[in-house]
Amino acid sequence: MSNILDVLKKKNINHLVNDDGSIVIEGDLSLLGRTDITSLPEGLSCDSLYLDPQRFDNVTHRDNCGNSSRTIFAAWVQGNFRIAAGCFWDTLDAFESAVDGSYSSDAAETYKQAARDCVAELTVKLNKAGE
Repeated sequence: MSNILDVLKKKNINHLVNDDGSIVIEGDLSLLGRTDITSLPEGLSCDSLYLDPQRFDNVTHRDNCGNSSRTIFAAWVQGNFRIAAGCFWDTLDAFESAVDGSYSSDAAETYKQAARDCVAELTVKLNKAGE
């Protein structure tokens, strides 16, 4: 199995590894089609993240969400749950605010609930309850 640093180097993606081991990528990171990485590092920081969520052991997802029927996913990085939906990649609170600004009440609640369900499932999967 490759680690994410190997992939970043092979793909010539500019990145910085901080003293604490966190990885900072300015811009988007696409791991679509990668079968050699099965886990995201907790210290990962990027603007947007694209991946096949079913291939990662520290990611949960829901299909057919929102107006675009996209797959959304939750991951535990930077000490927090993050939600990815298209180019969006931020905390659950930021996701809910963005959805409220773009969707009507029923559609917004359904979309936000899908993200909450991802976080709840991932909380159990990673044993993050109480953090």
